[in-house]
Amino acid sequence: MLDRKIAPDFQLIKAHKLPEINTQKLKNGISFHQLITKNQPVLGFQIAFEAGRCQENKVGIASFMAKMLLEGTHHHTGKQIADKISFYGASINIDSGNDFTIVSFYTLEKHLEQLLPLLKEILQEPNFPQSELDNLKNRSVQNLKIQEERTAYLATVKIKEVLFKENHPYSASSSEESIRAIQRQDIIDFYENNIKSNPFEAYLVGDIDTDSEKLITDFIESFNVDANKKEKELLQNPANSVTKIYKEIEGSVQTSIRIGRLLFNQKHPDYAAFKVMNMILGGYFGSRLMQNIREDKGYTYGISSRNAAMKNGSYFVIGTDVKKEIYQDAVSEIYKEIEKLKNEPVTEEELENVKNYMSGNFLGSLSTAFAVMDKMQDIHLYNLDENYYNDYVTKLRKVTIEDVQKVAQKYLVDLTEVCIG
Repeated sequence: MLDRKIAPDFQLIKAHKLPEINTQKLKNGISFHQLITKNQPVLGFQIAFEAGRCQENKVGIASFMAKMLLEGTHHHTGKQIADKISFYGASINIDSGNDFTIVSFYTLEKHLEQLLPLLKEILQEPNFPQSELDNLKNRSVQNLKIQEERTAYLATVKIKEVLFKENHPYSASSSEESIRAIQRQDIIDFYENNIKSNPFEAYLVGDIDTDSEKLITDFIESFNVDANKKEKELLQNPANSVTKIYKEIEGSVQTSIRIGRLLFNQKHPDYAAFKVMNMILGGYFGSRLMQNIREDKGYTYGISSRNAAMKNGSYFVIGTDVKKEIYQDAVSEIYKEIEKLKNEPVTEEELENVKNYMSGNFLGSLSTAFAVMDKMQDIHLYNLDENYYNDYVTKLRKVTIEDVQKVAQKYLVDLTEVCIG
């Protein structure tokens, strides 16, 4: 009989290997990555274009183009597109970020043949109707006005502006003026220069039979890709500098705090150690910042720290919202925790607990085949080593007490501080 007073056996996660991915180079030069998973009727198909903020000549064009692709083609209106996708119980989402525009298509295998022509039409024959653009601009302006009433939004925008400086695309944020300035021809030009005839990476996951594989392969090879398109150059990031900004907003009852600096991305040799150090500092609910600022002092509902990694760089940021009258006390306690990490070695128990948490969290992030393919997508899009995720847990396990203190001393310096509220 099961004795519920006895805890189950605990096993350390020491390593993990991702499933095998089949990659082939197709006739038009496109890399096609496949993950075959049995007993999963839904197919996931993704296409990734290097077409994000880094390719913009006007703020917001990439995002607008991504939204407008589903608003009509030369043969179907946006409503007709949505109705057909809904009829087959499928979904098509197009999202644009800092570096990439990702097209995600999910459907049952039996509907693949009916829907692939529509997907091709969306990507190759959009007409970007003016009326839909006008509606999108109006909605975006209204959403922006709502966001600008939130100190958390204003503080996040401001710290990126300060860190990346004025002309870097990662520092750009939309304004009503920039939204109103976007014209239909701007979107057409961005589409022509960054989507149509441009190389892309293709990913397919699911219970794939030979017929489905051929349909997808033929679909990809039907795109006329310009082989002479040059790979985009990586941008240079500015140097860190100590900056402190406080902006009072009359009538605000809270102050949003953001403290951070520019950092490195996943390819850096210190990335694993910094990730562990960050988890100890503010990366999860049991972190030091949460224990101090929330549990002990009661200054906030939540506080966190993270390293936001992109292709052209990354930044580290600590963020929280507190009552306006005690924001200076909260800032002081944040710096106390930073100095403690730099000057006092963490305990073996705390380090081991964080490693176990991170290892388990990593395995939990691989619970579906689609999640596994997302990890493989990261490898190709961010030029990571092919075994980056296979070695992830092993690298975490190798991080020492000395490594944690070393990266804290080396990188928790030259911090920019933004307080708005």
